[in-house]
Amino acid sequence: MNILKNIICTIAIVTTSSYALSLEELKSMPKSIERDFYIWKYLKDPNTTSYSANEASKLIFHINSKLDKAYYRKTFSHLRKRVYKPKPETLAKYAKLISKMQKSGNFYEAWLKLDTKNKLMVFIHGGTQNRALLNKDIGSKLFLELSNYKEINRFLFRVGKERLTKLKNVALNTAPLSDTKINYNNLLKLGFDNLKRDKEQLASRFFYRAIYKAKSRFYADKAIFWYYMATRDLKYLNKLANSHDFNIYKLIALDFLNRPYPIPATAPLSNAEAKTIDITNPIDWAILKKKIFSKKYNLYTLASKYNSFDTMAYYYYILNKASRDTKQYFPLPYRDILSKYTIDRQALIYAIARQESQFIPASVSSSFAVGMMQFMPFLVKHIAKVRGENVSLEDMFKPVVSIRFANTHLNYLNKYLYHPLFVAYAYNAGIGYTRRLIRKNIFKSGKYEPYLSLEMVDNEQANHYGKKVLANYVIYKKLLGNPIKITTLLNQLDKPHLTDKFR
Repeated sequence: MNILKNIICTIAIVTTSSYALSLEELKSMPKSIERDFYIWKYLKDPNTTSYSANEASKLIFHINSKLDKAYYRKTFSHLRKRVYKPKPETLAKYAKLISKMQKSGNFYEAWLKLDTKNKLMVFIHGGTQNRALLNKDIGSKLFLELSNYKEINRFLFRVGKERLTKLKNVALNTAPLSDTKINYNNLLKLGFDNLKRDKEQLASRFFYRAIYKAKSRFYADKAIFWYYMATRDLKYLNKLANSHDFNIYKLIALDFLNRPYPIPATAPLSNAEAKTIDITNPIDWAILKKKIFSKKYNLYTLASKYNSFDTMAYYYYILNKASRDTKQYFPLPYRDILSKYTIDRQALIYAIARQESQFIPASVSSSFAVGMMQFMPFLVKHIAKVRGENVSLEDMFKPVVSIRFANTHLNYLNKYLYHPLFVAYAYNAGIGYTRRLIRKNIFKSGKYEPYLSLEMVDNEQANHYGKKVLANYVIYKKLLGNPIKITTLLNQLDKPHLTDKFR
């Protein structure tokens, strides 16, 4: 009975934007990013005291800069983040060892005498001047020994950051073994660097190992694609084309093989109006997420409770999790709102919404982007001013408002960006970043282009986001009856008149 009372209470909090929250009401909410959003609002409330702010801070699930800033304004102290720091005794141990090595008269020779693990640790903790002394051709045998430890990745980070070219060349020229501890990202980077110097056979060895280090199907497919590009082994191209993940690498493979794009997974919708959840309530969504990931529920049974047109986003989200992402759904919600736009605009809004929130109207990100289209608070304020509307952040949880604001924002972006990939970069990382990226002219013609240029986008989050949105866009264009090939879009990237106004 108390749980039900708490849920009802929190619904009242959410649906009334002017409602003044209390500590007790915050405590009644489940520990989640969604509660953090309301803690942030509580910290910003002029009536919240420094004592209450401190009490509220104890409820925080994930500290971000907005919470820290709001907390500082109330208490003049910062929220404490957990930051990894080496143990003092570890630092003292290596400081003593490094000092002894420096006094030996030949730091490099002293380093060679250490056991493998200590070689890595001295390199990591030794400082830039000492690392420069170790910038030698250490040979493949020693590099392979170093690669047996996970610290090899910190080693490679320093090698790249400090431009230790002799050590980098050793890494590039040493094909990884099956049990290497080099991580996925470093394996791909070494593979790309070998492609740039036309060492395809070496590159393929790095890409092959990366396949088995991938954390998801998307990343495995990325490595498989580049293994194919380095070897032209059709077996891997067909493997990619048959992937269950609808990513750009699968779609490119289908184009290469001249095969049609398949229809994504489908599940029939009921006409009934489900009243199982308030779709504008982030706390309702937080409670449902806990059920989904608790492993206490049969997810297909749970999904069936949300099988309606009103709650289709929840239905397909849970079905996707039930299949462990092997079945991917591309729903077409809010047709009554979106059908008035052009097919291109509909496809773009659907593509972005699917990546941003899986169409969950009450989504809140760890940085407090809100709603189905995931607008940051500063952007909500700006677009509201442009539109001449008075809205609250909670209004973004209403699909009709979120879509309307997205359309206004896309109108602005499309003044300068005509290509869906560049629009995706700007939506995620800002138009300023996208302008700088485009003006670097990284999208060129060449042996592995435009695909290698696509991997060289330096903002890792925007890079991944852009690929996801572009694949979504192509699928939605097909579903909306105006198909386009992904290779057609990618081949436009070095042609400014088709893509942007900045070149």
